Amino acid sequence: MANNSLEIKKVGLTVWAAIAGFGFTTTNRYLFLLAFVAFALFGVLDLYYLYLERKFRANSNRLTRMISGYGTNDDDAWIEKVQGNFLKPDGSTKFLGQLPSTLKSWSNLPYLITFLLTILLLVVPLPALPTK
Repeated sequence: MANNSLEIKKVGLTVWAAIAGFGFTTTNRYLFLLAFVAFALFGVLDLYYLYLERKFRANSNRLTRMISGYGTNDDDAWIEKVQGNFLKPDGSTKFLGQLPSTLKSWSNLPYLITFLLTILLLVVPLPALPTK
């Protein structure tokens, strides 16, 4: 799952660079806004992968505890809840609640830097295209 997070970052930065580069050639500020929104959507997808990875690790630790004979009553309740499915998708947006703690992670530094660059591009006036 960590590889998925890396791939999302790579594709997101590529899309951001392409849209922002096109924004420089046309001097259209809306393209920088589009690049910001596109990269933010890739960030949400990456956040979902990080949520799934944390959930998978927690479930793996729980399974290890249960196999080792150190299961708790919470583990038994969990078994009843998931009904044998080790990683049951819940279909909710609970992963968005992890946004503040996830932004503090070093793995999300590319997002923070890119967002700051995009905001800077939106604020600073672009130079005019040279005329021939």
